[in-house]
Amino acid sequence: MTEKTHNPRMGRFNPIRHFMLLQRYGQNHPWKYMLRVALIVTVYGAALLALCLVPIAVFGDTPLSQIWPWMLGVLAGMAVCAALGAGIGVLMMRWTIKEAKVPHDADPNTLRAAQRHLRRGELSGDPRVDRLARHLAPQAERANSNRFFAFAALAAGVPYLVFTGIQFSNGTGQIFQLFLALFIVVVFAVAWPWARKHKRNAQRLMKAYDAGYGPFDGESEPGLDDRDRGGAGAP
Repeated sequence: MTEKTHNPRMGRFNPIRHFMLLQRYGQNHPWKYMLRVALIVTVYGAALLALCLVPIAVFGDTPLSQIWPWMLGVLAGMAVCAALGAGIGVLMMRWTIKEAKVPHDADPNTLRAAQRHLRRGELSGDPRVDRLARHLAPQAERANSNRFFAFAALAAGVPYLVFTGIQFSNGTGQIFQLFLALFIVVVFAVAWPWARKHKRNAQRLMKAYDAGYGPFDGESEPGLDDRDRGGAGAP
């Protein structure tokens, strides 16, 4: 058994704690979570458009009557893109958490420690942390699988690279597009081996858990003990 490590508790206003709460909420309510993300992106985009275009109408030569149709068109396009992105996000999230999701009452401190040890592929020695890490191991496997990265590449990277290549072959490409295409290639070249490493670590933790604690009962989710009740509220 791995020696038990000390996992410091996060304060109530710790941003990492709130990120854990958002992750817990998102995995248990993916449609509601992504709907809120789409609304926030749309409202934020509307505020940016107002800050950029209204001063032009007030202090420039173009009247607001000519600007607002463009603003509405851009805002509508932004809302459609946000909704499309939210829909893709829901599908990817539901595929990732198909075999295991963050329990709806998981303590943020325990969740943070479990994910840290899951990335390392090592047991913590704390049965609560180790059980949650073992519970989330299938999720880590799917999120770092070759299939997941291939889908992300085909859905995002490849179309942009093809589009950029066509533009440069026609002599209409811009240097910014070239740098962005190179950035996408570098990101995938770095992220893919990194993901394979974390997938192997998740598999190593599963074997270590089964060897140290016995076969894992995947039918029951990790529960809370009395020390965890204080951090189990909704975000």
